[in-house]
Amino acid sequence: MEICEALRESRNLSGKSQEYMSMELGIARKTVQNWEKGVSEPSLGQAIEWFKLLDINPLPYLFQVVYPDMDGISSKDDIATIRKGLDNLLLSMPDEGIRQLMYLFYGDHGSSPRAVLNMLTAHLQTPMGARVSHGNVILKNYEMARKKGRLTDENHIQPNVELLKAAIAKGEEAEVKDASAYVLDKL
Repeated sequence: MEICEALRESRNLSGKSQEYMSMELGIARKTVQNWEKGVSEPSLGQAIEWFKLLDINPLPYLFQVVYPDMDGISSKDDIATIRKGLDNLLLSMPDEGIRQLMYLFYGDHGSSPRAVLNMLTAHLQTPMGARVSHGNVILKNYEMARKKGRLTDENHIQPNVELLKAAIAKGEEAEVKDASAYVLDKL
């Protein structure tokens, strides 16, 4: 995917017009048209602002621009392509995410990693409102267990509670707007 395709597809998905984007970004409509045609490209800051205005997660789009071999993930992709995408993801993942991923597979939490992955996959297939509801329950259960001193292992990897709360709030906003996705300002 080229940058121009990412911009065009994301704007079309959001239902926003080129005129709206030009007004909100403070640029000429012709500039928006040129970006979407690949005649010119936005700066990194402009691209980030573009996705914020659309309230669309830029990572899937940008990942496809940087790693064109990975065009999303589907059940039909060959395993070599998926492994390459996973390798690229691990190289760009923040330390906190790597620690959490390792905890999922090797932590002493008492759950089967495959079962947890299947629960997460099922969760991601549910509508936004259900995901927000699940997130609220998970957060409340975690906070209650922490207060009672009943966490599985207080000295091991813990969730980023502020990030979880921000994700739930953004998910609620998305659900109210009937959006299928949201973007966190802090990642």
